[in-house]
Amino acid sequence: MANITQTIPALTAGISQQPDEQKIPGQVRDMVNALPDVTQGLLKRPAGKFVASLSDGTNNSTTNGRWFHYYRDENEQYIGQIAQNGVIKMWDCLTGAEKTVVNGIGNNTYLTHSNDEDIQTLTLNDFTYLNNRSIATEMDTTVEPVGNFQKEIFVELKKISYSKQYALNVFDNTNTSTVTTATRINVTLVNSSNNYCDSNNKMRTHATRGNSGNARCGVDAGDGRDAFAPNVGTRIFSVDSNKTLVDEGAAGGTLANGNQSDTNYSYQVNIFNSSNQGSQSNRKNLYFRIRTTGQSVPFTSGSGDSQSTTYQARYTTVYDLLHGGEGWQQGDYFYVFMMDGYYKVTIEETSTSVVQSNLALVRPQPTPFDTETTITAESIIGDIRTELLATGNFSASDISQIGTGLHIKRSSIFNASTPVGELLNVVAGKVNDAGDLPSQCKNGMVVEVINSVAEEDNHYVKFFGNNDKDGEGTWEECAKPGRTIRLKRSKMPVLLIRTADSNFRLTELDGSSYTISGQTYSVPQWDDALVGDDVTNPEPSFIGKNINKMLFFRNRFAMLADENIILSRPGDFTNFFAKSAITLVASDPIDISASSEYPAILFDGLQTNTGLVLFSKNQQFMLTTDSDVFSPTTAKINALSTYNFNFATNPISLGTTIGFLDNAGKFSRFFEMAQVQREGEPEVIEQSAVVSRLFEKDLKLISNSRENSVIFFSEEGTSTLYGYKYFDSIRERKLASWFRWTVTGTIQYHCMQDDFLFVVVRNNGKDQLLKYAIKMDSNTFALAENRVHLDHLMSVTTASNTYNSTTKKTTFPKPTGIESTSQLAAYDVDSGNELGRYGLITINGSNLEIDGNWSSQTFLIGHQFTMQVNLPTIYYLTQSGQNWRADTRANTVVHRVKFGFGPVGIYETTLSRIGRVDYTEVFEVTAADQYGANTAGIVDDNVLRTVPIYDRNINASLTLKSTHPAPATVHNLTWEGVYTNNNYERV
Repeated sequence: MANITQTIPALTAGISQQPDEQKIPGQVRDMVNALPDVTQGLLKRPAGKFVASLSDGTNNSTTNGRWFHYYRDENEQYIGQIAQNGVIKMWDCLTGAEKTVVNGIGNNTYLTHSNDEDIQTLTLNDFTYLNNRSIATEMDTTVEPVGNFQKEIFVELKKISYSKQYALNVFDNTNTSTVTTATRINVTLVNSSNNYCDSNNKMRTHATRGNSGNARCGVDAGDGRDAFAPNVGTRIFSVDSNKTLVDEGAAGGTLANGNQSDTNYSYQVNIFNSSNQGSQSNRKNLYFRIRTTGQSVPFTSGSGDSQSTTYQARYTTVYDLLHGGEGWQQGDYFYVFMMDGYYKVTIEETSTSVVQSNLALVRPQPTPFDTETTITAESIIGDIRTELLATGNFSASDISQIGTGLHIKRSSIFNASTPVGELLNVVAGKVNDAGDLPSQCKNGMVVEVINSVAEEDNHYVKFFGNNDKDGEGTWEECAKPGRTIRLKRSKMPVLLIRTADSNFRLTELDGSSYTISGQTYSVPQWDDALVGDDVTNPEPSFIGKNINKMLFFRNRFAMLADENIILSRPGDFTNFFAKSAITLVASDPIDISASSEYPAILFDGLQTNTGLVLFSKNQQFMLTTDSDVFSPTTAKINALSTYNFNFATNPISLGTTIGFLDNAGKFSRFFEMAQVQREGEPEVIEQSAVVSRLFEKDLKLISNSRENSVIFFSEEGTSTLYGYKYFDSIRERKLASWFRWTVTGTIQYHCMQDDFLFVVVRNNGKDQLLKYAIKMDSNTFALAENRVHLDHLMSVTTASNTYNSTTKKTTFPKPTGIESTSQLAAYDVDSGNELGRYGLITINGSNLEIDGNWSSQTFLIGHQFTMQVNLPTIYYLTQSGQNWRADTRANTVVHRVKFGFGPVGIYETTLSRIGRVDYTEVFEVTAADQYGANTAGIVDDNVLRTVPIYDRNINASLTLKSTHPAPATVHNLTWEGVYTNNNYERV
């Protein structure tokens, strides 16, 4: 046998539900209302300082509702509740003051809910976005204005050209018209000076030149004599049905009556068909050129003295068909005069085309066939306009000339085409590519650019005239007329704004404005789709679905809906539509889905330096990119791990790792994910393995402070807070400690803001806000730099008449916030003779009573709570590397245990031994009358305090408690005893 001693340097390793022999030094069976600290040791937990009652004001909390918090800066921190009827209340966490919430919506429909977990929040600067998971999003009925889309066309004059007809077909149905055009003619000189004079060789009138008995024109015909070849000439003819022509500049000649024939003969063209039926109609715009050349040649007759020589004209005629016109039929013929010559023109061949032109078959006169006549854009456009008006299907107000083009509109959809695409550019509802768009057009005209047969590259453009006027301007992308462009704002997340007066305003994201102190502020709005259609710029995939969560990643606002994550444009948090339908740009929204053999409905996410870790119920994914630019083309989702996730909670960041809860089994479990990379699997560790039976199944509340390396968990409606305290060195976790706190009342909500844990507890149907200072600050109630440990801790001042000398009790009104029936205590921390005075308080109706005279004093009151540490069985421990080994086969008798304390006041120990009565001993570190005047009985103890045991280690268990408001800090534990290995060598 050997007398031995062992020291456990700290009791900060927390709760372990492993067998005692497997616990490492510093782990305990239970740790209640304590806080492990790697520097100061095992501390009594902080007091729950009373901030305010949330049920005794104007805007009181409700029994059910979604709690949330908002951290602005170290001076502004808020807590709020969204009641199930949708009403929002807000309080200042530091003062408890109620804040005004202005409802700019006018109703609470969107936030009305029956399950508090349906309300999700996301705070970005002064904006807190509120989402209701139970409401499916929708598109609004607002559409891109149709305007005159497909009810207007623009005819652009591409170039001015001679000898061209600027033809246009306008139609609004599929009915067709047949257009025949002459393609070949024959021109015959029927009568000339060779044969159109009378028998006296004098000129005949034009009307009789075709009669029989004609003769050659002689000298008596004057200037019309044949020897002069008077019929030589060139002329371009334009012939329509019943058109009047003038034979201008003819030489004329002497008629039989001595008068001169008409040198500008006017006549009407009579068109015959192939059946010799005259007066044919609907023939027009036939253009042809006749060129007749001639020469006088000598003609000798007789012989000898009777021989005579005269000159006779010999004519050669050539002709050109310049324009085949419209309506001409094969076999048609007519007669024309040129320089007194009489010609027959016959249509020998025609072509037939079938066109859609029920509104207008525009076939103006061709432009001049010679350069002697000037042509202008105005004349060409004017001719087209004239023909359009002549149809009666268009009014003057329907047609306007813009630059070198015509804008034509109707009250219904119509279209147009042209057979001369090299001359005219017809811009109707669609064009093949952007190069077909005119530089001058009607302001506001919308056109679809097709590009190719695939719908994916179609887009729509609108013309914006300079200064909003017709004419010169630019084409810019726009949305398809008639498409839905707006998210239904009443079905989208709403916004709670911290306004300039430090109050709050609830509003839809509708672009409205509000005024505070004369200053007008604008509300953001969910942006409309400005370009494209449902193919090139589709609705976000969250439309028609419920939004599960809102996140913020890479300067983008993100929404989780079913298996998709939808991210806004960077820096433009309310815009979920593409910037351009022509090309995909890096700043476009990202809409991507997670895929798995399991249901991959996404509920939450957490940002890391390598990407966004996404959580479904049973799997984890990462949204990331392999590129330097995070864009729709580079974003990807990788599967990370397959662990269950309690989607009623949220994952948390532990600095460089991620923590999350799982409630798949009978108890909740806490996992920590490390080494999260774009490629490869992360390391996932169940940190709650040593306390696998500690947690309730449905933990819903989780809050953490990375700065203080502590996490708190709880279930709503219980009085227990579970905590996990950790401390990491560069490569190793030095502290991983589980503990639990019991609070006064049932927990409704908790959150970490700066170094403070704020907890909403409910007592007697009323909610109170408590503040637990993880790190002491200037507002922490303390006694000589030591905390005061009471719940609902508040300062009260009693009046001078509150003491009753008969009952020897001090009675004063119960302050607001004291609703629990648990034991109250008073503790004086003011300097003076009463410093450190302590007494228990009795609740008597609406008053509080304390034994003794506490009148005319200011002191602290609060509910007592007990710090309790249940120590494990003491074994002789040996260490091998990182592992500890307890010698369970040895015979070990523990003589005593010595506690090393830090700052400590009053504490007690309870020794439980098998077959014996429990032995409890109360220790007051500084005995009465043995500490200095006006000082507290709290010392930073350096003396080991001994607890005698004298029993086998497996028969004894030890519990350490402290209920007094003074601190109780445990640094270490040393045990002494007798050890024997029973003469067996350990192998």
